[in-house]
Amino acid sequence: MNPWITAFLLLAAGGFFAFTMVRRLAPLGAFRKDDRFDRAGERLRGLLRFGLGQSRLPTRGEVWPGLMHILIFAAFVILGARTVTLFGMGFSPTFHLPLLGTGTVIGDAYGFVKDVMVLLALFAALAFIWRRIVTKPDRVTRSWEGVLILGFIAGLMVTEILFEGAERLALRQACSLGAPAGSLGAWMMAGIDPGVVHGIGVASFWLHLVIVLVFLNFLPFGKHFHVLTALPDVWFQRLPPRGALRKLDLESETPDYGSRTVKDLSWKEALDAYSCTECGRCQTFCPTYVTGKPLSHKEVNRTLRRHIQDRAPELVAIARAPDAAAREAAAEALPAVVGNVLPEATVWACTTCGWCETACPVLIEQVPRLVDLRRHQVLVESAFPEEAARVFKNIETQGNPWGIGSNRRAEWCDDLAIPRAAEGDFEWLFFVGCAGAFDDRQKKVSRAIVKILRAAGVKFAILGEEETCNGESARRLGNEYLFQMQASANVELMKGYGVKKVIAQCPHCLNTIKNEFPQFGGNFEVVHHSELIARLVAEGKLKPAAAKAFEGQLVTYHDPCYLARWNGIADAPRASLASVPGLRVLEMERNREQGFCCGAGGGRMWLEEKLGTRINQNRVEEAARTLGEKGGVVAVGCPFCLTMLKDGVAELGKEETLRVVDVAEIVADGL
Repeated sequence: MNPWITAFLLLAAGGFFAFTMVRRLAPLGAFRKDDRFDRAGERLRGLLRFGLGQSRLPTRGEVWPGLMHILIFAAFVILGARTVTLFGMGFSPTFHLPLLGTGTVIGDAYGFVKDVMVLLALFAALAFIWRRIVTKPDRVTRSWEGVLILGFIAGLMVTEILFEGAERLALRQACSLGAPAGSLGAWMMAGIDPGVVHGIGVASFWLHLVIVLVFLNFLPFGKHFHVLTALPDVWFQRLPPRGALRKLDLESETPDYGSRTVKDLSWKEALDAYSCTECGRCQTFCPTYVTGKPLSHKEVNRTLRRHIQDRAPELVAIARAPDAAAREAAAEALPAVVGNVLPEATVWACTTCGWCETACPVLIEQVPRLVDLRRHQVLVESAFPEEAARVFKNIETQGNPWGIGSNRRAEWCDDLAIPRAAEGDFEWLFFVGCAGAFDDRQKKVSRAIVKILRAAGVKFAILGEEETCNGESARRLGNEYLFQMQASANVELMKGYGVKKVIAQCPHCLNTIKNEFPQFGGNFEVVHHSELIARLVAEGKLKPAAAKAFEGQLVTYHDPCYLARWNGIADAPRASLASVPGLRVLEMERNREQGFCCGAGGGRMWLEEKLGTRINQNRVEEAARTLGEKGGVVAVGCPFCLTMLKDGVAELGKEETLRVVDVAEIVADGL
């Protein structure tokens, strides 16, 4: 051991690392401000669960790769103390951290755990190398960097085994189950000349330190920068409500119209790009990627990260500009993201289903970033799909995406004598929604919900012709101005009638009223109709009998993305179905938070699906496989899902074996 060499290595490597990190992080000052320093308790829980706990890694279909990654991560955490010890030994051979010396209970226990993790991490690293070179799964990016990093990890474990083994032989210690890695090293070198063993031990010691320092300094230059940024990225995660997009300030002196250039992203979104592990989990059930659309969230992250690196000088100049005018002048050199950095088709392909965010182990926020790019395209460039223009006009003039006369909004219930909110004396407002009022198929669901509410004695009312679209599709298609106009009108109307509780049959309406209306002062208790049904059954106020129209048929339930994924409502629809005697419900392979999108979210309900295969057909085929040759019923809890899956059944010619109905229709049939 040599203190001069150790000191030189630490100073040289540490100085270079600090210099590199300053250069890599300096551009973050150019990005949009975003306060992520609140609610420290929630952030700490998220860090423990998702960051240190790695809870998103062993997911369906990815159990073994996830567990191996956890092994490597755990090994690095546990070996942190050992790394400090080795550098200390470079100054003094007898150095050890307090309480961790050999011969003490804690020290020996740590040594055993450390040795076990060394062996497990070595196995995991070699397994990952095999996976990258031989099996080559589709979602894993092919790169020499990945193999090199795994080689570093394996090298650290091998040098630790050899150094420990050499020490045991020098001290004439017998092999012991209490030190499995060191004993393995000693066994491997047994019978070799002591001088050679000593040389191997010394070489392993210095090689281990060099690998640690080279590894550390290599991280900021590639995709494995996430090793340094992932935990901070998890800490600064978007806290609930997750389903809410940020509200743009459209009326200030410097209005916010979304993202044109990369500097319009928030610093957290830039950190997201740095933190992408390129694991590809965001692609596994992504409806656009699976069906061949021009969108891979992994590739979006890689592209933005490269662009940030390429434009670092301009971004640093923006960050260091003395005033707003100087910032704007420096920003002129940056190209627009849409069309120059990301293809236009990529930005418009997303269904905002949220699978990517549910799957990401470091909680990267993909959807808000793409919606902000859409916002600039719509609000500033007036560049958006032709079909979206019709939707915007229809909502603006008639208060619904179909463009049907607003005076016809209550025709669906002309014969039902439903009380209006204007009459007062109600507990729940039934927010019917545009589909429930204007779509002929969804009108039947609206009537089924009314039947259920009346059977349970619920005091409810509707807004009738006063109801108007809440603007959800407009917001996710990028028309924030139209959304804010619709949201403000709805909140003012509902507050004027003293609304406290809201029933929504559409998960998109539910998400908007529950999570986004508070941005406009509208704070209401909002439930999905399946939640209220399950509650009424549990309270004994609703007692469905066998549903004759569905008797003897198999049922599978399709989870709407904006219900299960964005709002965590997966049990209530199943409880509602379970309340109907005689139903046999089968689960599709992709279910609950890991369900597969129908293709209608993010405003895609109104846009043509011109590329790849159809998302709704992919889901219908899965339902058909689940129900078998005889078929059965696909139950849904969303008007968009009902439309998309019904169309998918027709497109695939499966009308004779598959029927798509809402959960409420099944329950109502049993009353």
